[in-house]
Amino acid sequence: MIRVITQDMGQLINTVAPMKKDHPRLAHLTPENLARVTRRSTLGINMRESPFMRELGRLNDEDGQLLVGSSANITGTGQKLRVEDIEPKVFEAADLVVDYGLQRYHRYQRSGTILDLETMKIYRIGAGYELLRERIKKWWGYELAEDPDYKTDKVGVSHSLMTDDAHAAYE
Repeated sequence: MIRVITQDMGQLINTVAPMKKDHPRLAHLTPENLARVTRRSTLGINMRESPFMRELGRLNDEDGQLLVGSSANITGTGQKLRVEDIEPKVFEAADLVVDYGLQRYHRYQRSGTILDLETMKIYRIGAGYELLRERIKKWWGYELAEDPDYKTDKVGVSHSLMTDDAHAAYE
């Protein structure tokens, strides 16, 4: 399911899943970092999809490491959708900044969806959620909560917006 959502659909998602507290990769985390990515007996995982992130994940996996990073924002200030919007304090603390430009889900002004993989419950409705919800229902039969802002149960006809240049070209 996760491979299809992230790689095939190119969807960003955060998951919560059961963890083994004695897993050797968790042993490498400081108590502070462990507390940031776990709660009770679950582990929170942010899954971004891009060739760069896939290769970074592969290299970490090959080396037996667990990749842990922040959301590049100060708590409560919201997700940053361009490098230019990252607070200087956060930017200066980073070891590496990769600038992909404006993120494709910027129009939502939301972070990623959080899905509990054990209960199939949504903890946060995020960017592109209506696509995720529709596909999870269609492909795996799970009914997730409807997005109050982007409803998909009744989808109308789409319309394109033509630019002034297009109008001029057709005159």
